[in-house]
Amino acid sequence: MVLEDITGKTLPAFDVFKLSIQALVNHLLETLDTQGTGVKHDEVQWVLTVPAIWTDTAKQLMRSSAEEYLPITKSEKGFEMSKIGTEYMVVDLGGGTADITVHQKVEKDQLKEKHRATGNNCGGTSVDNRFFILLENIFGKQLMESLKKENLLAYLDLERSFEAAKRNIDPNNKGKVTMTIPFTTLDKLCKKINNTDFETLVEASDYANET
Repeated sequence: MVLEDITGKTLPAFDVFKLSIQALVNHLLETLDTQGTGVKHDEVQWVLTVPAIWTDTAKQLMRSSAEEYLPITKSEKGFEMSKIGTEYMVVDLGGGTADITVHQKVEKDQLKEKHRATGNNCGGTSVDNRFFILLENIFGKQLMESLKKENLLAYLDLERSFEAAKRNIDPNNKGKVTMTIPFTTLDKLCKKINNTDFETLVEASDYANET
């Protein structure tokens, strides 16, 4: 399996997962050490989950990527339940999808899947995609592609700013959402690619009264 980043560069998924897990483990342990907690690596119980709808091959890839840095047991055996017949729901609200499945404990170390994993594309990533589609409608796809490939830091700043804005949204508040944007970079690209400035493009768009 090969993964592709937003600039089109590719790397084996195994290497990406492995290095990401290594960075996460090292960061936590370094933070604990800096704070003087005295917590050691073997005193941390790690729980690494994967989407329920993943294939066995994909699950094994993640497991293999983590084995060098984490002591792993299968989630079903690592989850202790007291009574046979106990049912529980696993709800994974991820970035791309929301996946739900139901299990039942049938014997000491055995589980039965009562309802197969089902999900929908209603995660936070779907909201991100709609936001960037909106920007493409305002500034054009060429400009957004140029921002991503030639001004990656500004593009990532825009992503982070939108993520922060999402977290501050109050469903009971119908007012406007405020967020920062890389205005200088966007304005330069507007003049270079669209021969007009940032504000003119916004005012000429279908979203002029909403932004």
